[in-house]
Amino acid sequence: MKLQELEARKIIQMVMGESRTITKNDEELALLLKKRLTKKECEVLNAEALGKDKEALMSEQKIDATRYDALKASATKKIKNESVHGDFFYTKGE
Repeated sequence: MKLQELEARKIIQMVMGESRTITKNDEELALLLKKRLTKKECEVLNAEALGKDKEALMSEQKIDATRYDALKASATKKIKNESVHGDFFYTKGE
């Protein structure tokens, strides 16, 4: 998955909610997600954020429904981790 295809802002708002303002631009957010999540976790969350067909993604990634749910839960847990989600909302020196 290319950085331009990753809807990082939508993914973060889907997981964290829209109550806080994200201070980084889309490219920086995509780099943060790509650094912290596996490829399959990125694919699953990107599909969820864009509302793509779950079945099509599962066959493309060669995973079953249980693995899909596990990837989504794992990625959500990683994003909600304080050390990770702080990077989305704060810049250096804050």
